[in-house]
Amino acid sequence: MMELNPDSLPKLSVTGDEEHFWLLQQQYPERTLKHFSAWRFDADIDLSRLEWAIKTVIETLPDLNARYQFNDDGEVHKVHANDWQSCVEIMRSHSDAEATEQLLSQQTAPWDAQSQPPFKALIIPTGHEVILGFVLHQILDQTCQEDNLYCRVLSAYVGHSASDTPWLRRQADGEVLSPPASAPSAQPAANNSEVAAIILGEFRGALAEPDMQLTDDFFDFGGHSLLATRIIGKLLSSHGIEVQFNDFFSAPSAAALASRAHVIAQDKTASAAGLAQDVQKAPFALAQASLGRAYVAFEFGTIFNLPFALDFLDKVDEALFEHAFCDLLKRHASLRSTFHFEGNEAYQQIVPITQLSDYKWFWPSHESQGATLKSEATYQFDLTRELPLRVRFIYDAQRQRQTLSLLVHHMAIDEWSLNVMMEELAQAYLARAADKAPTWEAPAPSFHEFALREQATGINQQHLDYWTNMLRDATRGLTLPSPDHQASVPANEVSTKAQWFEIKPDQDLTDNLYAFARRNNSSLFGVVYTAIALSLHKLGDLKDLVIGTSASGRTDPGFYETVGYFTTMVAHRVQFDPQQAVGALIENVTRLINDSMAYADVPMEQIQQALGMTAADGLLFDVYIQIHANNALNGALSTPDAGTIRYRQIDPDKNQSMFGIQFEIMENMIDGKRSLRLVITYRSDRYSAEQMARLSATIDQVFTLFTTPDAAGIVLDHIRT
Repeated sequence: MMELNPDSLPKLSVTGDEEHFWLLQQQYPERTLKHFSAWRFDADIDLSRLEWAIKTVIETLPDLNARYQFNDDGEVHKVHANDWQSCVEIMRSHSDAEATEQLLSQQTAPWDAQSQPPFKALIIPTGHEVILGFVLHQILDQTCQEDNLYCRVLSAYVGHSASDTPWLRRQADGEVLSPPASAPSAQPAANNSEVAAIILGEFRGALAEPDMQLTDDFFDFGGHSLLATRIIGKLLSSHGIEVQFNDFFSAPSAAALASRAHVIAQDKTASAAGLAQDVQKAPFALAQASLGRAYVAFEFGTIFNLPFALDFLDKVDEALFEHAFCDLLKRHASLRSTFHFEGNEAYQQIVPITQLSDYKWFWPSHESQGATLKSEATYQFDLTRELPLRVRFIYDAQRQRQTLSLLVHHMAIDEWSLNVMMEELAQAYLARAADKAPTWEAPAPSFHEFALREQATGINQQHLDYWTNMLRDATRGLTLPSPDHQASVPANEVSTKAQWFEIKPDQDLTDNLYAFARRNNSSLFGVVYTAIALSLHKLGDLKDLVIGTSASGRTDPGFYETVGYFTTMVAHRVQFDPQQAVGALIENVTRLINDSMAYADVPMEQIQQALGMTAADGLLFDVYIQIHANNALNGALSTPDAGTIRYRQIDPDKNQSMFGIQFEIMENMIDGKRSLRLVITYRSDRYSAEQMARLSATIDQVFTLFTTPDAAGIVLDHIRT
């Protein structure tokens, strides 16, 4: 047992949850507040390499090796010890029963918070196999879970795969749990070459890269987190192959990912979307209902308009375009729905295809004299009486080019939907240009079916608990120093007036940031997200920061091709330790984002209510970060004669925002080159131009820092901005 000198290590503050469990254990020392999980490995696993992998994980998660102390001021603080060996123990066993007893003994053993770590890794060779067990005190529940630690250890122990399904679990003060008999059984892939070929096929289809090879990096070919989510769902639903989201970053090729894949026994009777239902009227889905209430609160204004605009570099046949877009309206009911907001009776109603001609939604160029992109973007919908979209061509006589305004209300689509729409629009345009109707691979399930199912299921309490446990003691909002003494408006005041600017790294810096991301098993989004958080930490001397972001909300692959508003807002709590290295911060942020995706079906409104907040409190966060990767608004339509009609996105004028500071990370592959832009929109009543200038300069400095040698090892406290 290690004897610590309290003055020899930095004293760190504890979270509310940590203090709660520390106090609970002090008051009731007889209670078992530890839980464990254990996994089986083949006997040939290299124990020294396994120990090294565990050591690596402990060093990147120093809370695993923390000690908790009570100071003279009546406060609890913690220190991070350096003796990783105190967290690891090798124990011999002759049978499963004996190994089980050893694990139970570690779980029920008293915990001395001042001298013992809250985590213990047990390596138990039995002669014919090796059992790896993780025993964690509940004081670590906000830091990690056993399954996450297991994945991290496997990632560090390169070249070894094992079942993700624990052999044995035991909850704190609970019963022994084995994997339920009814659960699909996961087995390591027996034929890696066959699995790799299937994964490669999904890579090639999703990335439109038919020449991609087994060893090619998913991200090098333009892959990103949204595509990874889609591929994971399709692998599981179509092929019974399970891969973990984090593995895309540490094993990003088809061959490497196959080595970590597991084959799941599929239940063919439970298809993802089920049988199609004839649903004409439905309540709002959970996230959609939250958006609807916000729309009402903003007095049905234009805050939730999505004003997309395209500049066509080649001439497009507007009549064919209208015909093709009409095919989308017929295929996707959300695009031909009206939305009604009568209190608790809020609902969405499908407009029958036979009545589409009663609604005006398309304007060719010759009907658009006097119209501008700005006038279209600021159009105020009446969603109870008209379709939630306006498609208008505007002809620029001076440039002799066609511009398209595609205005869609957020109640009807999300960003994932936009990608589906643009892909299918290209397919429909090609078919109509050949005087044919488009042939779809499969019907698209109606969003209204999803809404009915979700309302019937309700909120997942376990998922809600995940968010409330993470956010309960988090610092709300954001306070930055105000050198120009501008009065700051409270974040909960309803205001949408905004200004924007952008940061556009040059090609060398973009390529270097991407290379830095891959060296740290992260994505370009993860690195830029970390750079933003680190910059705000430095500017505001923040201990923690809650950052909002968007998640797809699509947990059922059966609805991947459905257009609708599935997106949920989620909030991540990023905590800063001055002694933490940049590489560890990037890893923690990447894990935080990736691990939270499994819980991202709970609307932010429900999370805030569970935290005791009301609508008058506004949002828990003032900073919002989202990614727009491989933007579908930069592309081309094809014609039957093998021609192309190229188009590029026109940036909208951003003069409204519901967030204090919104960061949009624009990551694209255009003409074989990776491009990066960071568009920053800020509420001008809350933040000044001078504050934003300092923020922009700090982000530039952090970007440059990330491209220096040994950047991952630089300690946060040593960074000067």
